Amino acid sequence: MKQSIKLLLAIASLALLLPTPAQAAKRKTKKVKETTSEVKIEDVGVLRNKDVRVVQKNLYIKRGHHEVGFLLSTQPFDPYTAGLMMGLDVTFNPSENVGVEFMIQGGYGWGNGHWQDVTYLGTSAGGQLTGLGSDAARQLVGGSANVVWSPIYAKLAWGTRRVVHFDIYGTLGAHGYLAQRLEADAGLRGIAGPSVGIGCKMFLSQKVGLKIDFRDHISLETRTYTGKFTARNNFQFGIGLTFFTGKRD
Repeated sequence: MKQSIKLLLAIASLALLLPTPAQAAKRKTKKVKETTSEVKIEDVGVLRNKDVRVVQKNLYIKRGHHEVGFLLSTQPFDPYTAGLMMGLDVTFNPSENVGVEFMIQGGYGWGNGHWQDVTYLGTSAGGQLTGLGSDAARQLVGGSANVVWSPIYAKLAWGTRRVVHFDIYGTLGAHGYLAQRLEADAGLRGIAGPSVGIGCKMFLSQKVGLKIDFRDHISLETRTYTGKFTARNNFQFGIGLTFFTGKRD
């Protein structure tokens, strides 16, 4: 009898110490209070606008790497003359976006066969009394100084094998030339005026770039026949190479 009582007391004590199935289930499904924290943009690695250009231009940096190059140009839209000019240029790049360019050019031009009556007599006196257009002239030698602004730098996938890095630039400055008239007197005169342009520079390597250039050298002059002061467009299209100086890191 005493042993039975001791056995019952031991079972009762064990039952009090062990959790019941209901209590265990309740503990497993006990809710935990959820906490939320604010996620800042900096925590997910978003680049700021001013950092994007640094990432893009890490291969071809212009700042401090000045340029020496040449440019072969022609005047495709001149109604009276056609010719070629070779230019040598030096560009200083104090920053990635802005540079200063100095260029000298020399060449020769020919009458392109577009004729115009400059005597206003026509054929009334017999014979063809015509000549080249009023004040048509070939550019012989001259130069220009310009500010170069490069706002756009980009990469172009060339098929699946090569990525071409390039930038788009604009130029603004002034030019001056010694020109020779194409009429019979072949007189020399100086022409000058503002110059504007746009171009593309493709980076072939760390040291060499290909330039495609289009400019308008505006000539401010007084016409000989009419005596009028005019601004004449002298469009030039050129292609050439530029070489970057300085040691690359």
